[in-house]
Amino acid sequence: MAEERKIFWKHWTGVLFLAVLAGLVVLLLLNLESVVGAVQDRLTAYRYQKQLDELEKPYREDKYGGKTPEETFDLFIVALKKEDIDLASKYFTIPKQESWRATLDKYRTQKLLANFTAELEKTSKEWERVEIRDPDVVEFNSYITVDQATKLKFKDKEFDVPIGNYLNTTRFEKYPSGIWKISLL
Repeated sequence: MAEERKIFWKHWTGVLFLAVLAGLVVLLLLNLESVVGAVQDRLTAYRYQKQLDELEKPYREDKYGGKTPEETFDLFIVALKKEDIDLASKYFTIPKQESWRATLDKYRTQKLLANFTAELEKTSKEWERVEIRDPDVVEFNSYITVDQATKLKFKDKEFDVPIGNYLNTTRFEKYPSGIWKISLL
């Protein structure tokens, strides 16, 4: 009798196990779409985060700039005075660095770099800070006075510059690394 009971329970335990397993398989099949969707969502989120990290990496690792906008501008001026165009261009936001490197190189080639640097130093002494709601963006305004009408050559085109006062805005952006970069000059 004891032996029959063992066989009975052994047999029914196996059947019960198979029934539970079959129930889990059916449950999984009924919820397969949501399970696969959840896995795909996590995979997509992982891939997106990885791409985002790669895009943000240069901004997090950039060390060229100061702890304040003014310090960044001073470093920029020092680089210009040394005619270190490569260093000077690194004080700009990453998307603008190559364009500014080419512009500054053209100024150096045309012997305009010293005048450009002197003009920037002069206008920075007259800066008025503009309040902006974004704590990671700072703007300074100054005015440039043109006493006599002149022609300005920019990108191989000449422009007439009449007598008057002209607004000059310099904008800085704070990078995730904590340094400030020039975004508008």
